[in-house]
Amino acid sequence: MVNLKINTLLVGGLAGVVVAVAACSGGSSEEAVDPVGVDGLGEAQPIVTIPHSEITANHVNPPVSFSTSPSTGGDHFAFWHNCGFYTEELIEGAATHSLEHGAVWITYGSSLPGDEVSELEALAAGNPRLLISPYDHDDPIVLSAWGAQQRGVQSASDPAVAAFITEWVDNPILIEAGATCSGAVGIAPDRTDILIDGTPVPEEFLS
Repeated sequence: MVNLKINTLLVGGLAGVVVAVAACSGGSSEEAVDPVGVDGLGEAQPIVTIPHSEITANHVNPPVSFSTSPSTGGDHFAFWHNCGFYTEELIEGAATHSLEHGAVWITYGSSLPGDEVSELEALAAGNPRLLISPYDHDDPIVLSAWGAQQRGVQSASDPAVAAFITEWVDNPILIEAGATCSGAVGIAPDRTDILIDGTPVPEEFLS
């Protein structure tokens, strides 16, 4: 069973497994899409992309660090986060694994009003490929996928949100696009540190 496999990886230590990621065109980060905004709320910043050939995808033990915050890819933990809406911050090394599976990670800052947070919760309920959680950033909302990020989104109803999801969920360039976003770590909305069978994630993965 998936649970037992993940539990073995957690308890027995994570092997460094290189996941081959299909390469796209090389070069430095680029602005991929013009900003979209909501009248009176300001405009979201352009989507910034990172060539997939420049992103490593090894399964590693902690500690782990990422070139963007929130993460848009890189070496990560061998277990992933279950998609859904969370009220607690996630394990970034696990959330990154979810991105590798094709999920979109929507993070919201403390400045986002409660009614907007509720809109994000409804969004997650309608799309099983979304990972939504709080994050310590100044932006109201940041949209992240493997190799792509859009900052400065002001509202859950900003057209940028739907446009980003449409473009980046299960991006076909990813070898693991469409892989499961369930059966691993996290019980929404507030348990981000346990497997779905209730087994706690070892402390070293939480720091």
